[in-house]
Amino acid sequence: YGASGLLRSVAVDPAWRGRGLARKLTAHAIDAARTLGIDDIYLLTTTAEDYFPRLGFEPIAREAVPAGVRESVEFKGACPASAAAMRLGKGRADA
Repeated sequence: YGASGLLRSVAVDPAWRGRGLARKLTAHAIDAARTLGIDDIYLLTTTAEDYFPRLGFEPIAREAVPAGVRESVEFKGACPASAAAMRLGKGRADA
């Protein structure tokens, strides 16, 4: 998607939650994306709208996601149309 990327999923087994694993996994994914030259990282969520802003993601309109990401199979199949879209811009990474 050029300089845009999609964080498809972050999942932690319930038995392992509360140990900072999701934060570490997300930070690793962000670092890898930045290394590859990704400036903006997008995601969809139906369950973590309160979590991802703590890592620097900002809510955006789904239509604001670049067409290349928005039209991808991964984005279209990620979540229902009611899912919240979020963006982590270049220079942001609180993870």
